Amino acid sequence: MNKICVNNYALDPEQLKPILENPKYSIIIAGAGSGKTLTLIGKVKYLLENHLLNPEEICMISFTNEATRDLQRNIQKNCKVEISIFTFHKLALNILKKEHITYQIAKPDFLEYTIEEFFQAKCFENTFLIKKCYQVFDYPSFFSWGFLLKSPKFSGIKKKIATFITLCKANGYFQNDLKHILKLSKKEPLLYLIYAIYLFYESNKNSAAILDFDDIILKTTEYLQTHSVSLPYKMLIIDEFQDTSLCRFQFVQEIIRLTDASLCVVGDDYQSIYHFSGCDLTIFLQFTKYYPTAKVYKLERTYRNSEELVKTAGEFIQKNPNQIKKELTSDKHLEKPIKLVFYKRVDIALEKILVKISEDKEVFILGRNHFDIKKYTKKLSYTEKENHQIVFDKFPNLNIRFLTVHSSKGLESDVVILLNLEHALYGFPSLLKDEKLLSLIKKEQPYPFEEERRLFYVGITRTKSVVYVMIPRYNPSYFVKEFKKHKNVEKIFL
Repeated sequence: MNKICVNNYALDPEQLKPILENPKYSIIIAGAGSGKTLTLIGKVKYLLENHLLNPEEICMISFTNEATRDLQRNIQKNCKVEISIFTFHKLALNILKKEHITYQIAKPDFLEYTIEEFFQAKCFENTFLIKKCYQVFDYPSFFSWGFLLKSPKFSGIKKKIATFITLCKANGYFQNDLKHILKLSKKEPLLYLIYAIYLFYESNKNSAAILDFDDIILKTTEYLQTHSVSLPYKMLIIDEFQDTSLCRFQFVQEIIRLTDASLCVVGDDYQSIYHFSGCDLTIFLQFTKYYPTAKVYKLERTYRNSEELVKTAGEFIQKNPNQIKKELTSDKHLEKPIKLVFYKRVDIALEKILVKISEDKEVFILGRNHFDIKKYTKKLSYTEKENHQIVFDKFPNLNIRFLTVHSSKGLESDVVILLNLEHALYGFPSLLKDEKLLSLIKKEQPYPFEEERRLFYVGITRTKSVVYVMIPRYNPSYFVKEFKKHKNVEKIFL
């Protein structure tokens, strides 16, 4: 078998197989820490070194600007060339630019600004909408409108509206679809407002000749469907494919139709954690229905976690029925890598854990929510620095970063401390429930805490060694009960 080295590592047989076989369509299901990035770079290296493709014929897509920059650096380092590496939005803009079509992009807060403008002025143009506003706020009409707009309830309603509109666009719903949903909703007052705000939002964008992020992909897809566009690509490689939305996938399908390019997608269904923003895991799970001749590969050897951790985490995540079964293995062994820390005082418990960690180790403190760190460090003085770095006064030489679990995906650290395993509204799993309204456009996840379970899996698999799971002694979360008696778990009482 051919030998391919990436970053001075020789790829293993599992990583080599999808590279050397190189089928027209393929999906690589890559477990946490299994070297999927090395495999992607190895695929590009193989295609170029064997003159199967030229650099301009390869297009890689990832989900964030940071991820595309990392891929570009690695390709340059290993292949000594540059290839096209885009986010979905950058690729769409690049296509439009080549077609001499230019748009101004809306600022990220444009939708929020529009919602506020609607409630401050636009809704007064229509007595029907004013009535619906008071019904939504559940206040009588003699209440001060200014008072309502300053109430905590307004912040929550504004967020619901923004989420609903974002999910609509990600799932390809337009004005007529919203009309149909309105009929199904049994005259839900908030939906009348959402429909009016959606029209107002679209009108504002048209007047200003701007597009939001979802528009960019939708407009480009529409253009590709109706024009003969010349694109150089013969191979598309998509990273983090488990986080694809319907509109993004339709965009890719149009490129494949136009170019007859090969398609290789890579991801891990265990780590699909963006359902709330329109990502649709079923696209990943049903990839072979879209491309029946596609070959399926699995990367099941992890180089990050211990065998004991991946076995325990695997049993936990596979309780979700909508997952592809994987049997992750590792050559690393560590006795009881999952430490369940039951505490009475959170700050004292955290301090005792930090004392145990040597100064040459990198530490991630991960929270379910952005504000979790505040509760745990009330009495531990610290300074926040760039790149989410935290320096505790008592531990000035410890290299610590605080991240939400969502933002830690794709990263790893020597040691992980996972916060807030509490049975509470903002605990882990979060007990917040989706509004009934969102179920009209958001595909239901029938198993309890399905996405929260994947999020917890992401958190505990960031570690190269041990993970400390912080649990209030008198109010442990639902997930703790599943781990308490496992042989690879140590219980610590502080």
